[in-house]
Amino acid sequence: MLTNQSTISKGPCWIWILLLVGAITSHSQAADLAVLDAIKKSGGLVLPHPGKAEQWEVEFHLRGRELTDDGLRHVAALKNVVVLNLRDTQITSAGLVHLKGLSKLRRLHLERTQIGDEGIENLAGLDNLEYLNLYGTKITDKVLDQLAGLKNLKQLYVWQTGVTKEGADKLKRTLPGVKVVRGIDLSKVVTVKNPEPKPKDNLKWLPAKGKEKPPSKSKTGSFTVITFQNKSDQDIKLYWIDYGGARKLYGEIDKDGDRQQNTYSDAVWLVTDEKDKPLGYFVAGTKMAVAIIPK
Repeated sequence: MLTNQSTISKGPCWIWILLLVGAITSHSQAADLAVLDAIKKSGGLVLPHPGKAEQWEVEFHLRGRELTDDGLRHVAALKNVVVLNLRDTQITSAGLVHLKGLSKLRRLHLERTQIGDEGIENLAGLDNLEYLNLYGTKITDKVLDQLAGLKNLKQLYVWQTGVTKEGADKLKRTLPGVKVVRGIDLSKVVTVKNPEPKPKDNLKWLPAKGKEKPPSKSKTGSFTVITFQNKSDQDIKLYWIDYGGARKLYGEIDKDGDRQQNTYSDAVWLVTDEKDKPLGYFVAGTKMAVAIIPK
């Protein structure tokens, strides 16, 4: 009887816990959707990053150039951002405070913004940062000491800034693995013959109603690039089939248009019409490739 009573008493408790977990999950998903919607309204484009699930690429340089410091708080709320492009936006040094919590950030574009020396300390804790572009900003050598702790930094662009050769050399002594690009010395430019273009594979088109079916989900492979060419008679949508088999919208290609897409080998790409009706698939190989969407 004691065992039965104990089991009975636990029943409602476990039901309550499950309901609570479900409510928390729903609330979290609703919060994420609200954040994504706020970024979109600011002119931002949010794309899933090929790789681990729930990582994001956020871009404002195409449609969101009116973005101000206040709009960055929505990006901060998204958290798992690995690529952030703020080129040509209206942000200032004060807005960088919103970036200090983006601990997974690997690539950051700040070129041609109103960024100066102030606020750069907010980037000092971005330990995973590999690429930082500060071209055309108001920074000076003062910021380099603040960036010296970024052990994973590989590329730093400081064209048309106040950064001197002496400052760049000092940073390279502290971070031997970093490449600091200050611009081009035209007096040392040597004209060379353009190399022959690298050959590209032609990816096989797998019709949605054909006998040959693609893998049900993508696999992690080596980095490559696909150029999708829409030769069909209609606008199309391009979806990446993620590692769990779900569709992730990456963009739309107009009739007779094309799109160069970073991807990984063994990635599965679905092409649909504007109403999401599947038309066909491509599976990425290891080489750069052209993927022609036929009529």
